[in-house]
Amino acid sequence: TGRVENCDASLLREAIGDRGGFVEAIDTAAFSVVLGDSIRRGMVREYNKEDQYGIWRFAATVVPVSDFRTNHRTRYGGYGDLPVVAESGNYNALTTPTDEEAVYAIAKRGGTEKVTLEAIRNDDVGLIRRIPVKLGGAAKRTVSKFVLDFMRTNPTIFDGVALFHATHNNLGAAALSDATWSAARLAMITQPELDGNDTLGIAPKNLWVPPALEETAYNMFRKDTNNDETFVQSQKPRVIAPWYWTDDNDWVATAAIEDVPFVEIGFLDGNEEPEVFVQDNPNQGSLFASDEITYKIRHVYGGAAEDYRGAYKAVVA
Repeated sequence: TGRVENCDASLLREAIGDRGGFVEAIDTAAFSVVLGDSIRRGMVREYNKEDQYGIWRFAATVVPVSDFRTNHRTRYGGYGDLPVVAESGNYNALTTPTDEEAVYAIAKRGGTEKVTLEAIRNDDVGLIRRIPVKLGGAAKRTVSKFVLDFMRTNPTIFDGVALFHATHNNLGAAALSDATWSAARLAMITQPELDGNDTLGIAPKNLWVPPALEETAYNMFRKDTNNDETFVQSQKPRVIAPWYWTDDNDWVATAAIEDVPFVEIGFLDGNEEPEVFVQDNPNQGSLFASDEITYKIRHVYGGAAEDYRGAYKAVVA
């Protein structure tokens, strides 16, 4: 293939060989490949590390997507309770449930960065080593905000209504407190399934708050000087504070994604990690024109809100 990373190291040394008392070095073209691989490894390491940007996984399910066409996610309603059939009686037809469909298409996100020959040679402050950290952090922050913005911006979803809306029975207006948390919990538990044949009975597991409300939220579920916990204190949801939410009053409760799918995010061919490519041909492109190695980062994904029934939001004036 002509690429160093596909070679066996011992065979590579034998192929280079001893020529007149010295071993030939890998040439400059190979150096750019090695540098590109190093940047990619550093970027992936940064992307996969545990930090604040990984909280989106508590709100979204991840699936592989094979192309850029519109993806359809269909949900069927439930059947009613099964009626008694009398002795020698006929079985009556059940009411066929309806369905609802969420759609989305994936899109490319990314950009390029150039590293000059002079920058590489003069890099005595670790500038080049910080590139993968910055690239991986930007990719992870972008996908995190993509998912979390479904809660923050309250977009219109598959039924033509905002994700959080009175029609969906999942929108409140009161500040976070013991009473309003209980009200949100009750609204989620009594949320009817599609076609209204039964209630879901799913309680919230996550409480999403702006950083300004994080301490208040934690203290709500902490046992105080009473010998026994109150009902609200016994709930103990996971309190999550997205770093960039600037509204100091709004808050969101969501069920576990294993109980009710909330947001689905699809990655092209299941590649959750971003990709980095290097333009390193010395005979064309930026390396030929201006002694610059160009790196491109690409991250391909998309998503949509699948079901409003597993979430509740309070938009507080």
